[in-house]
Amino acid sequence: MKQMHQNGTQRVYEYWNELRGQHAAPARSDIAPAALGRSLAHLFILDAGDVPGRFRLAGTWLGSAFGHELTGHAFGALFGRDDRMLAQRVVDAVRSESAVAILDLTAKADPERLLDMEMVLLPLAGEPSRVLGAIHPCGQPFWLGAFPLGPARVTGVRLIDPDRPLFNLANRPAIPLARRRSDGRPSAPRRLLRVIDGNRAAAIVQRERPALHLIDGGRTGDDRR
Repeated sequence: MKQMHQNGTQRVYEYWNELRGQHAAPARSDIAPAALGRSLAHLFILDAGDVPGRFRLAGTWLGSAFGHELTGHAFGALFGRDDRMLAQRVVDAVRSESAVAILDLTAKADPERLLDMEMVLLPLAGEPSRVLGAIHPCGQPFWLGAFPLGPARVTGVRLIDPDRPLFNLANRPAIPLARRRSDGRPSAPRRLLRVIDGNRAAAIVQRERPALHLIDGGRTGDDRR
C-alpha cells in the first residue's frame, strides 16, 4: 500500500523499511545513500540527540533549492518562526517513538513563486541519536534553483507506526495545521502531540477548535424512537 504522495518519499521509506527488517530502525552504519539513486540529492541526516536538532549531512538538491548549504545549521532554521517548535517536536517523536513522520510543506521563493514539498523523517538506531530524512518537491517549476526558497511552512503532519499500517492511508489527508495568531495576543497553551489509540498512529494537531464534528446522517426524530 502506497503511504506517501511522492514517489521519491516512498522510495526512501521502502529502503529504510527493508534495512530495518524486524528491528524498530536500522543503524546509521546500515545506510548506503548511493543505493537511493535519484533521491540521494534529497537526503539529509539530523543530529537529533540535542535541542535543536542539526543537519549533519544534506544533499545537493536541498542546498540548491534553499540557496545555501544546510549542513551544520539547526533543523528549525528550515522553517518559519511559527513552525520551529512544531518541527522539533516531530523530530523528538520520531526519535523517541520510532515512528515515521510525513510533513507537507509549502515554501515561497517570492510572492508569485510557491513550491509544495513532502518531507519524510525516519528514525535510526544507536547513539548518538540520528534521524534520516528527505524532501521531495511536488513538481519541478522552471525557476527552482534560480530563486531560492524561503523558510517552509508546515501545512500538515502525520506520524505513522511502520509496524501497523493504517487502513486506507493513501487516501487519508494529512491533518491540517491551524496557523498561530500573529496579532500579538496571547493564546491558551495547546497540546501539540496526540496519540490516537488503536494503531499507535500519532497526529500533530492544534487544539483551538474541535477536530471532529458529529453529523446526523439524516435520521429523523421518529427514527430514533
